[in-house]
Amino acid sequence: MWLYWIWLPAKKGEKREQRFIVSSRQRTPQTARQTGRRRWKIEALFKTLKSRFAFGKFGQKTKLGVLRYLCLSVACFFLCHFEHLDQIAQGQEVSSWPDWAALTGQVRMKCVGWVRLFELEKEMEQILAVWDGARQHAA
Repeated sequence: MWLYWIWLPAKKGEKREQRFIVSSRQRTPQTARQTGRRRWKIEALFKTLKSRFAFGKFGQKTKLGVLRYLCLSVACFFLCHFEHLDQIAQGQEVSSWPDWAALTGQVRMKCVGWVRLFELEKEMEQILAVWDGARQHAA
């Protein structure tokens, strides 16, 4: 077992933070830090997949069901990623780590917003029909 300590870069207005790392392989502290960064990015990806794309809630029992769910989730991820790239291309101010909730809302409005508008139009027609029927009975 190998024990390392590394100093993490300080954020604005904060002190540098010292971390201790235990490893089964001998590494330089710089290699241990790089490996930690890569692993943290992977953990952040899985956290995003579980929280924003509902990977933690799927209850598929068959291989085909899991494959379908995975394909849909990857498609959703790519749609959001392309929306993020579109924002960058348009010169909008975006952060390095996108707000996935906002991106999913924008993609939903762009891709299937017309469905909601159609539903509202049908509902408006139904309401107007009820009002017209009420007026005729009152007269």
